[in-house]
Amino acid sequence: MNEVLSALLPWLPMMLKGFALNLWIGALAMLLACIAGVCLGALQRAKSRWLRVGARLVTQLLRNSPWLVVMFFVMHLLPYEWHVAGVVISLPAWLKAVLALSLPATGNASEIVRGALQSIPRTQWEAATALGYSPVGQLRHVILPQALRLMVPPALGLYCVVTMSSALASLLGVGELLSASREILAATARTDLLLPVYGLVLALFFAYIFPLSLLARSLERRLAYR
Repeated sequence: MNEVLSALLPWLPMMLKGFALNLWIGALAMLLACIAGVCLGALQRAKSRWLRVGARLVTQLLRNSPWLVVMFFVMHLLPYEWHVAGVVISLPAWLKAVLALSLPATGNASEIVRGALQSIPRTQWEAATALGYSPVGQLRHVILPQALRLMVPPALGLYCVVTMSSALASLLGVGELLSASREILAATARTDLLLPVYGLVLALFFAYIFPLSLLARSLERRLAYR
């Protein structure tokens, strides 16, 4: 055991750097999913039937798409460089991973928003209308502030899923934790490090995700008693 630990210790900074990239990818993907999810979820409550149906179809398509398939789809669909008016805009692999993870997460975020908006009593919508707010103003000033507390627990759970799924970025060649682990095993060429290295990967994800999942459950219980 001492020999294994001494062999892993020099590689620990590399693994922590890779894990930091996992957290960065997960945070950005969740941010994009929240922004798009709020818009898509609000459209599911629009007055126009066509907008509701369209938003519903897009939501179901995104949330029922396999994350791994979406990752491969984005990887092959988007180029690594865009040529716009003679200017080369690079699209790094980690950014592709962010976009890929944000797509299915957007579908789930849309459902979270729709459910929270639907739980607001109709009297609140009527009161917002009586105050003279436009449909957008009703959401911004009256409905969303009340629905926000209902969105936080499931959104936190979704963030946990997105962060765990960031390991799929290794398929795009991103130097995150899983890719770093494979590089370490290839560099050391020691089979006895296989389980310790991947065990450390699991431990890092668990140490970060488990407290967040407990927080999400605690928030859900508090809301259930209100």
